[in-house]
Amino acid sequence: MSEQPLTFQEVILRLQDYWEDYGCLIWQPYSEKVGAGTMNPATVLRVLGPEPWNVAYVEPSYRPDDGRFGDNPNRMQMHTQFQVILKPEPGNPQDVYLESLYALGIRREEHDIRFVEDNWKHPALGAWGLGWEVWLDGLEITQYTYFQQAGGFSLDPISVELTYGLERIVMFLQNVRSVWDIDWDGEHTYGEIYLPAEVEHCEYAFNLADVDRMTQMYDLYEAEARSCLDRDLVIPAHDYVLRCSHTFNLLDTRGAIGVTERATYFRRMRGLFLDVAEAYAEQRKRLEYPWLEEEEETSQGTEVPVSLAAVVEDEAPDGPAPFLLEIGTEELPPGDLDDAVAQLREAAPEMLNEARIDYDDLWVLGTPRRLSVLVEGLAPRQRPVEEEVKGPPAQIAFDEGGQPTRAAEGFARSQGVTLDELETKEMDGGEYVVAVRREEGSPTFALLPELLAGLIADLHFRQSMRWNETGITFSRPIRWLVALLGETEVPFQYAGVTSGRTSRGPRSEGSAPFEIDGADDYRALLEEHHVMADVDERRAFIKEEAEALATAVGGHIPEDRELLDEVTNLVEHPNPFLGEFEERYLTLPEEVLVAVMKKHQRTFPLFDDGGEMLPYFIGVRNGGDEHLDIVRHGNEEVIRARFADAAFFYEEDTEQALEGFLPRLDTLTFQEELGSVLDKTKRLEQLVEELAPMVELNAEEIELAQRAAHLAKADLATQMVVEHTSLEGVMGREYALESGEPEEVARAIYEHYLPRSAADDLPESKVGLTVGLADRLDSLAALFAIDLIPTGSADPYGLRRDALGIVQNLLAHELSFSVRLGLREAGHLLPVEASDEALAEALDFVVERLRGVLRDEGYPYDVVDAVLAERGHDPYRALVGVQQLSDWVERSDWDVILDNYSRCVRITRDYEEQFELDPELFEQPAEEELYEAYQDARLEVTPASSVDAFLTAFLPLVDVIDAYFARESGVLVMAEDEAVRRNRLAQLQHIAALADGIVDLSRLEGF
Repeated sequence: MSEQPLTFQEVILRLQDYWEDYGCLIWQPYSEKVGAGTMNPATVLRVLGPEPWNVAYVEPSYRPDDGRFGDNPNRMQMHTQFQVILKPEPGNPQDVYLESLYALGIRREEHDIRFVEDNWKHPALGAWGLGWEVWLDGLEITQYTYFQQAGGFSLDPISVELTYGLERIVMFLQNVRSVWDIDWDGEHTYGEIYLPAEVEHCEYAFNLADVDRMTQMYDLYEAEARSCLDRDLVIPAHDYVLRCSHTFNLLDTRGAIGVTERATYFRRMRGLFLDVAEAYAEQRKRLEYPWLEEEEETSQGTEVPVSLAAVVEDEAPDGPAPFLLEIGTEELPPGDLDDAVAQLREAAPEMLNEARIDYDDLWVLGTPRRLSVLVEGLAPRQRPVEEEVKGPPAQIAFDEGGQPTRAAEGFARSQGVTLDELETKEMDGGEYVVAVRREEGSPTFALLPELLAGLIADLHFRQSMRWNETGITFSRPIRWLVALLGETEVPFQYAGVTSGRTSRGPRSEGSAPFEIDGADDYRALLEEHHVMADVDERRAFIKEEAEALATAVGGHIPEDRELLDEVTNLVEHPNPFLGEFEERYLTLPEEVLVAVMKKHQRTFPLFDDGGEMLPYFIGVRNGGDEHLDIVRHGNEEVIRARFADAAFFYEEDTEQALEGFLPRLDTLTFQEELGSVLDKTKRLEQLVEELAPMVELNAEEIELAQRAAHLAKADLATQMVVEHTSLEGVMGREYALESGEPEEVARAIYEHYLPRSAADDLPESKVGLTVGLADRLDSLAALFAIDLIPTGSADPYGLRRDALGIVQNLLAHELSFSVRLGLREAGHLLPVEASDEALAEALDFVVERLRGVLRDEGYPYDVVDAVLAERGHDPYRALVGVQQLSDWVERSDWDVILDNYSRCVRITRDYEEQFELDPELFEQPAEEELYEAYQDARLEVTPASSVDAFLTAFLPLVDVIDAYFARESGVLVMAEDEAVRRNRLAQLQHIAALADGIVDLSRLEGF
């Protein structure tokens, strides 16, 4: 008979018992409504300051906007968390956490438990941290965070926060598909206890809560909090902050929070809580941190860590030897793993070369839990170095009899050589004494400790964290170090960890420690422990195995390198498996299903040869074949639940027309100074009309474009897109069709987001192209106007993507379009002033993206620069100009053409004044001939002409210019007569100006 699964309350009791036995104080749920267990003072205040604090407690958490009147089996306005704080972090918090799952009957060996990057921030609390979601067979069951900051304070020591999602865990344990069916105590269900209250709270939050009274209550709560702070009543003040927070959530649920209100409320809440945090920190300081003293007393008598052993050179190999460095970590985010491997591949060879240590070969390996450098044939010593030092002239260093003088003796002494070792050499036009200093290399073994610590310290990541008292930062905590030269340990210390020869197996095998006898044994030992450490090998294995599974059911996996790379970096013991789901979900839009699989499960969708999606997916377990059926079933249940959610969202969203979501856009912030997304939508409608003539839309297309602009952002307020932001545009298209909008409008709503990346599809319709141009031009003009310009890698509004999208789309449609004019039109519609300088800077930003595209196509840099200097504002005409100029510069007579044009420019470019040309002042026939040739060219060329047209028209001028400057022409440009001189300069200025608006040939090499 199978064991009865734990009830909801038994799960709570098991966790309380486990954490009590560990040494945690068991706190109680807080008396105020909180949005998450983090906001309980047992967390958000107790993590401040130096005092130790281990606590565990259950916390009902309220998020009114998540309510679904009990209709959704997985989503409700009140859910239950189990919160744990470990302060300071104990050194092995992951192991401690995983052991807690055993207390619930969740055995690591039967499942796929993994840590997937999920960083956390709460601006209103002035708090952020780095960590993971913990997945159980694809189901997120815990948030795991290393707090870095709270209340605006950088935390020291660092706390670990564990937040268990109790409903999800119990649904998994009881194998039920609805939260309302959870067995609470063996007699009652979760629904029997909570469903009536859930429905009532939803009715209140969505339909009844009075906005005016809520607004007044917020003001009153804020005033009470201030009053409490004035009397140094910290906890009562915090209580009122929590009431402010819940009141704000109710106002938001009622749709009463617009852009300005949201920003204002957030500032007020943040300021209030930062004051509470400061008051709490000051209060504990006044009490002289009594718990810290208690901790210090209990910690007396603990052993002092053993210092590093002295380097014993005799233990090191006396010949070339293999070397291993392994940096053992908690699970690295996939992007950080890529970055670290790339940096080590460059830095490790550079380190050895700079240290003059020879080697035969070097490899860098990487998994989520280890970064490894393997070196073959590492030399036992540095290469010796010889340096030749120049001394005094030989005639000064030696007397007439050839005996050394004081100068020679002093030089030899300063260089550490004997007089006999001095040499004389011919150099620098004379004979000098030289000393040859030879520096023997130091033993490699003695140099490695400092080199290795420096190598690790130089690794950098997009976000790094602190975790222990050393204050060292890394992507995730470093938990072990292995350093071996041959069979000898290389002792060094980093981030409080001492190197040795002990590594750890994969998470799937319990992270069992194992000894590495020598560096040569490393790869075999990893293979023995089922760790596939080579990134490329791991990727190829996953791809091959997954494709074989797909073929077995008549399907294939679409090319998706980004997903493959991420999955590769989430596992070190890869084991692809085939899962399936009910065919009824295939009625949902394909993009929805793919988004769910990729975002939530990191699984691969399957398609048949006709491009139709199949009811299968391929996941990759981090572990072996044992109990794979359990892992597969768990992932299938999560996929089913996610698809059920998606179906629910789709049904809810399609109960009204897409246009019905527009009012909600007024509560979504585009940018505080620039208004809401609804404000942006209204600008797009106006801007589309202004752009229509520039993209040559006809009357019907203008009407379609304006309608598409009107609805372009409406799907951002739908439940589906709120849950899956990557589906913006996709759902707009689907919901537009459901609402009976013209197909051209639906397609334009989707296309206006294209391209979303460099390799994405491009809009095919001119209507979609126009709405997309309007959207991107509005963002660029607006954000540059308020100086929110991308810096470094920071680009929160995706302006680089927007600028590149403008370029890609105009080139693809072969459309001549002035980005300068488009930005100017967008600037006129903004609620803030868009200065000429800001718009010029926005244009330059787009031109730089265009420059990158053209250079990537292989066009010479000087040709690109020459055309962009005059045509950068019109990407397609710039491309044509670059293509044409590239052909001209390959001509055999190009040097002559460029030289004669450049003579006209060089002699006149220092003059700011534009001189007046008067043919009556010509004195020589050559002037007349040049003028006639110029007039012929002028008739053929305007600033709108192509590069081909300009150069073709200029070609007859080449010989005439050459004759003009010849001595026999009698023309001296810089004539003594000022009127003649100015007239001749004017003629050359006119010739040079033929290229204005077309190309700046002065940017070319050889000009």
